[in-house]
This record gives sequence, C-alpha cells and structure tokens, in this order.
Amino acid sequence: DEPNMIAACDSLFSQQNCIVLSEASVRTALQTARLVAPSLMLVDMQITKSERMELLNGLRNASTGPILLLVSANTAQLAFEANETVADEYLMKPVNPAVLVIKAMAWLGHGQRRGKFSSMKINAST
Repeated sequence: DEPNMIAACDSLFSQQNCIVLSEASVRTALQTARLVAPSLMLVDMQITKSERMELLNGLRNASTGPILLLVSANTAQLAFEANETVADEYLMKPVNPAVLVIKAMAWLGHGQRRGKFSSMKINAST
C-alpha cells in the first residue's frame, strides 16, 4: 500500500534476480497469482478483514509458495488471525526493505541457500 516501499523492494529483489509483480487490488492480485503461481507472495494492502481473507485464501489456492503478510501495529490482532489461518509469517511495519528481502530469500530457500547468504550483498540505499 506504499509506492515508495514497492519501488525499494522491487530494486532490492531485482538485485537477487527475482521478478517482482505488484498489484493494487485484490481482484488483479488473485488473477495474477492464478496465472503465474508465484514462488513467494508479499501482502501489504489496507483492506477489510473479509477482503484480506479472500485474498489470502485465493493466494494459497493459486500457489504453494509462502505468504508473508505486512501489517501495521494497529492491525496486529488481524495479523495473528491471518498467521493462524493462511499466512506463513507476518512482519510488523515499518519494515526495512533490505530485511524484508533477506526474510523473503530465506523463505524461498527454505534453508537450502546458506552458502548464497554468506556472500549476498544488498544495496539498501536504492
């Protein structure tokens, strides 16, 4: 839900040879997920609880990849509910984009990329 964060994450994920697809609505996010079956999904949208559950359930049906949910402190309870149901992990905002990328890469590697992490460099100034 924050254009500056999207741009920063896009740049950092690109440094890790990842393709970033960003959608601004639940409907288009679900359509894209069904077409692409993403390896990992980051959800950062200010939407109602019912829309959030529709999105998370739809993403889970579209892909077996992990779902990381970004939430603000005032929606922490919703994050716990989402974490108990569909999301694999939640991260409290604000989150440093470089930390988010490292977390995502860990989920993508499921612990299999340890050698890559030791030499991974992220330019957080972009």
